[in-house]
Amino acid sequence: MNEQEKVKLIQEISEDIIRVSVKDHKGKTMSEQDKAVELLARALYDFSVMYLSQHSHHEEALKGTLAKVKIAYNTLDRMKKTNIVLTRKQ
Repeated sequence: MNEQEKVKLIQEISEDIIRVSVKDHKGKTMSEQDKAVELLARALYDFSVMYLSQHSHHEEALKGTLAKVKIAYNTLDRMKKTNIVLTRKQ
């Protein structure tokens, strides 16, 4: 498998992840972790499109990709910082 084929495979897999993550879950809301996974898959997809295309605007594509990765990171980081609320029994 050459380099272009590997990137196309990465693109296909990330597209499948996006497709699975945006499926209708019948009223169930997406968790923050699911949203982060979708954003990372979208960033990876955008990155593969940029890699495969000589004519794309690389600077703009990189800005968008970086923004998605940062948002995903911030989402996951927020999840790690859980708030614990203590209640006293009376």
